[in-house]
Amino acid sequence: MGTYPMGHGIDTNRDFQLGLEQAWHRLTKVLPAITREHLPEILRVPLSYTLPDGTIRNWDGITVPVSADDGLPVGVSSGDSYTTFGPREGFDHVAEVLAGTRYTVASAGMIFNRSRWFLSVDLDELREVSRDGEKFNLVWSGGLAKNQTPSCDLSHVRAVCANTVALARDGGQNLFSSRLTRNFNSRLDQSRGEIEAAVGMARVWNQTLQGLEETRATVDEARAVYAGELVESGASLTSTRAANILDGMLATFQRGLGNAGETRADVLHGFTQFLGRGAEDSRKGSFSRWVSSEFGTFASRKAEFARSLSNPTGWDRLASAGREALADARRGAVTA
Repeated sequence: MGTYPMGHGIDTNRDFQLGLEQAWHRLTKVLPAITREHLPEILRVPLSYTLPDGTIRNWDGITVPVSADDGLPVGVSSGDSYTTFGPREGFDHVAEVLAGTRYTVASAGMIFNRSRWFLSVDLDELREVSRDGEKFNLVWSGGLAKNQTPSCDLSHVRAVCANTVALARDGGQNLFSSRLTRNFNSRLDQSRGEIEAAVGMARVWNQTLQGLEETRATVDEARAVYAGELVESGASLTSTRAANILDGMLATFQRGLGNAGETRADVLHGFTQFLGRGAEDSRKGSFSRWVSSEFGTFASRKAEFARSLSNPTGWDRLASAGREALADARRGAVTA
């Protein structure tokens, strides 16, 4: 876990948080919509010094970031190897990455004397496939004083202050993070596909899960499907290890986090939770399950299992292979 800042970070009269509704700290400037022009432009100006005779000279190659609206610094001086990525650049990146996607910039701000900034974007098109209490947000954040690497995180948290930014960065799925060196812009361009894919996968995951939640499944069906996946992955059901894995999956199907042993969604969660060792933490929700499924150690197996469960052919294939393997294992035990 990271270190969380104390307080909201809106500490000076230069700091601000813009939002479509009032946040918990009651310091939100509520707007009907947040646009790029609501955010100050950050300029890099030469760092100068004054000689005893009053002559003003610039430090060669050294600049300092300044907020254009009040002319005051928002960061520390640096050489030409360090680039600037501020709230307007973040806003532009949001527009580029999410072009063609329905989204709303729900919150934006600058904190700690404008040395840090954030944007929180609601993914509107995922609302129709989200379950009660679930939201998907993309949170862009970064620092101007070399105090926070620019980052994009997929999270349930809407950023409205320093603490919520920290929660999004530490508790969400990081999609992009890079130091502000000369190669920053090229790395930022390369990240576009990853962010687009994550947004698309969130949609696919929710649509898949919604269908699985509506389809009943029995313990015997779950056992057969799990057995089929184990066999397809090269396991032998006659081994003690495979038998223990099968029992563990059935246990999480019935009693894992959020599971009741009743639907195909429970079958999926039982599988992903067992492989991700997430069954012990019942406080996590479907977003954490998705992260485990798509980014965990056994990501390819989990993704393939989810694809199989989401269509009748895949479900039937696994169930048939599993029933046959279970029958063979029973016959082998009787013979022995």
